[in-house]
Amino acid sequence: MPKTTPLQHVKKLFGSKDQLVARVAELLPSAFAGESAEDFKKRLKYVANSKLLRLAEIGEQAKKLGGVQAIVDKIAELKGQAKDKDFKAALAKVSVPSLVDLHQSLTRKAKKAEKKPAEKTAAKKA
Repeated sequence: MPKTTPLQHVKKLFGSKDQLVARVAELLPSAFAGESAEDFKKRLKYVANSKLLRLAEIGEQAKKLGGVQAIVDKIAELKGQAKDKDFKAALAKVSVPSLVDLHQSLTRKAKKAEKKPAEKTAAKKA
């Protein structure tokens, strides 16, 4: 089976690049302060299809997690700094893709830490 190109994915999932650009602009905020939505969409039209698909996927993940502020709160909780307002304010300035990636890595680390004590108690019983 031949591998599909990013353009084929765009056409299959969104119909056209313009619809994909609109979806990405809806899901993710502009990286530049004071940039209008029209300027952001205009800038996104020149981005590669593969990167736009990745940005759309990241935007969907962020939406599923509850938005930027919810991700910031979860990251602060996972790091043990849930009450540190300065830390949360600094995290809120980080880009959405970086926040999603950091949340995934901290979640994986927490799951691994939970698994280790369970394995140690099982080994002691045996």
